[in-house]
Amino acid sequence: MGRPNIARQAKIVNLIIYSIMAGIGLLLIVVPIFPIRVEMILLSVLCMIVGSVKILGYFSNDLYRLAFQFDLAVGIFLITIGILTLIFERESLVSFSRLFGIYVLFDGLLKVQTSLDAKKFGIHKWLIMLFTSLLVVAAGVMILIAPYMNYISKENLLYISLMIDGFVNIWITAYTVRVRAKKKNFEDMLEDHINNEENKE
Repeated sequence: MGRPNIARQAKIVNLIIYSIMAGIGLLLIVVPIFPIRVEMILLSVLCMIVGSVKILGYFSNDLYRLAFQFDLAVGIFLITIGILTLIFERESLVSFSRLFGIYVLFDGLLKVQTSLDAKKFGIHKWLIMLFTSLLVVAAGVMILIAPYMNYISKENLLYISLMIDGFVNIWITAYTVRVRAKKKNFEDMLEDHINNEENKE
């Protein structure tokens, strides 16, 4: 028996979780009726779940090794945010927003690198990936500077960033994660391509 196709499972789980992430962001914008304590618990648990899924993706056998290549560190960071927020900060979104803003900024920057790496693999839509990644970077920057701009709703900016990060992760995961081919000769050909690219660097 061959190895279980962890990449396929990780891809599906990531798409589901990122869809939930974007959905929660939209829900909190459209239906702003939840008490702050409930929102904090919801967002903390979401961070821990997304972080765990990212770690799963890192240990998958994704053939291109693009979408999940930085997810071990990012996943641990998200879990840490979730735990600390759940334990120490349940009444205010300020601390959470700053930590989440750091995550969104770095996630966007890492997605920029993923986009440039995708170009090397001949993925034709790498430029669209780059533009959407820069959108995530902009969202992260806006969260971080929001405390200094009184006319911006910090809560809505946080929720919009949840949506943007969720949708961009859905797009990049769906387009860059490639499961291993069933035919061994085709799989060997793809792996040889990867090794040749690595040897050029």
